[in-house]
Amino acid sequence: MKTLIAIFLFTAFSVSLMAQSTIKIGSDEDQKIHTIFKKDKRDGFYGSVSVGYSPLDKKDGITISSRGCWIMDHFFSIGIGGTAFINDLNQIPLGITTGSRDGLSISGGYGGVIFEPIVFPLKPVHISFPIFVGAGAVGSFTDYTYFSTYSINDFFWVIEPQAELELNLTRWFRLAFYAGYRYTSDIVIEGISTDALRGYSAGLTAKMGLF
Repeated sequence: MKTLIAIFLFTAFSVSLMAQSTIKIGSDEDQKIHTIFKKDKRDGFYGSVSVGYSPLDKKDGITISSRGCWIMDHFFSIGIGGTAFINDLNQIPLGITTGSRDGLSISGGYGGVIFEPIVFPLKPVHISFPIFVGAGAVGSFTDYTYFSTYSINDFFWVIEPQAELELNLTRWFRLAFYAGYRYTSDIVIEGISTDALRGYSAGLTAKMGLF
């Protein structure tokens, strides 16, 4: 009896080994155990420079931004960034003449953190939704040439959600067209509206890094 049981167990074990080595259901990837915390995630990083248009205090303005972000598994990035701005561009002198003029212009900047969900990042054309949260300072001036009359007048906090249409030009370079809305706390500067910094912005972003 013991001999029959031993033969049965040996036969069952041998058949099981042969089945595992010869029969596969699906691909090799299907045979892997899938876990929540993957070891094969691909992280990266990028730095960017943006130039955009934005009305500031109901006058034409320009914004120049930069940011550096860490990309987590292609689909989400987090980082820091900053933006400088100035308005009343039609008053910029084209010659070497200096001097003050009537009326106030504003300029300043803000910095903070960026959270950026990315949709279909591996596609050649895709979208992302960066959200900027931070704080900044703004001041007024009358002389564009030397900013001799410039001083910081107030501080503010800012939230700026954007949408970017992004083009993967190469493995390390991307170009994005963006549009967004900048919401800030009230600013207090005599002769300037309290909501001068609130409004839409649109422009172009160049990104370089390991995507």
